[in-house]
Amino acid sequence: MPHTKAHVSDAESVLPDDVKGEMWMLRDDLDTETLGFTVLALEAGEETMSHAHVDDDQEEIYYVATGGVDVDFGDHTVSLDEDEALRISPEEERQIRNRDQFSKLVLVSAPV
Repeated sequence: MPHTKAHVSDAESVLPDDVKGEMWMLRDDLDTETLGFTVLALEAGEETMSHAHVDDDQEEIYYVATGGVDVDFGDHTVSLDEDEALRISPEEERQIRNRDQFSKLVLVSAPV
């Protein structure tokens, strides 16, 4: 089939119950071979776990569709506002911290 359509409701949220938000990984639902596509929604003040992608060699792009977040890289922080994007190398340890409002991001990943 030349195309595949998916809705976030097609996937289960992978965030733990103690995080106020949802994270839908749509790679399987979209039947992609190497491209990861994830939608992340976070309530005010929430954060994701710190992680890197050294083991799977995936670079990521974070795009803020709504709201604004800070991405911590250990010794420095990059602020992202609505309609801004950030590319991150696989070896960079990162953590997303939502600011004082609801935020929705699109996260895209692919092997380097």
